[in-house]
Amino acid sequence: MTVITVAGLGENHHPAERATLTAEIAIAHADRETSIRQGTAMHAQLAEEVVRLRASGSATWHSVDVLSTSARVWTDKDGVKHRDHVTRGTVRVKMSRLAEVSDVVAALSALGATVSTSWALTEVTRDTVTRHLRTVAVEDARAKAEDFAAALGQTVQRVVAIREDDGYAPQGARGAGGGPELTIPEITVRVAVKGDFETE
Repeated sequence: MTVITVAGLGENHHPAERATLTAEIAIAHADRETSIRQGTAMHAQLAEEVVRLRASGSATWHSVDVLSTSARVWTDKDGVKHRDHVTRGTVRVKMSRLAEVSDVVAALSALGATVSTSWALTEVTRDTVTRHLRTVAVEDARAKAEDFAAALGQTVQRVVAIREDDGYAPQGARGAGGGPELTIPEITVRVAVKGDFETE
C-alpha cells in the first residue's frame, strides 16, 4: 500500500460584472476654514452624483465617508517649511451598468476627485463558479494520483483526505479608472486542493 499526495487545481476566468469606483479628494490650503469649505463643497458634489447614479439604477450601492482635516508641514525645494491644512474625503459607488463606467469616472474626475476602479463578480456568480471548480480541482488531483500509481504499477483504491488550499480564493482585478478605451477585465477564480490517495 502506498499513499500518494498530490495537488489539484481548478481555474476559471470570468468577465467582471461589477465595478466599484472610489473617488477621493484632498484639498490643501494654508487657511484651515478655506480648506474645509472647499473640501465640503467638492465632497457634497461627489455625494450628489453617486446618489443620482444609485437612484437611476446605474449603481447598486454607495457610501460617503465623513470628511477629515489635518495639518501638514512640508518643505519646498529651497528648504523653506510650509504649513497647510488638508481636508480629505472619499465616496464609493458600485456600478452595475459597466458600459457607463468610463463616463462616470470622467464625471467624478471633472469634479476634482482622483478615481480608482475595483472589478469583481457578483456573489451568485462567484459562488457558482467556485462550487464547479471544487469538482474540477478534485478530479485534477485524482487524475494525477492515478498517473503516479500507474507509474508504480499500482492503482488508486480510495481517497484518504482532501484539503482545500485557502490561498486560492477568487481574485479581484483593479484598474486606474475608466477611459475612452475601457476594457472590462476578467476575474480569475481558482480552487486548489491537496489530496491523499491510497493505492495497492
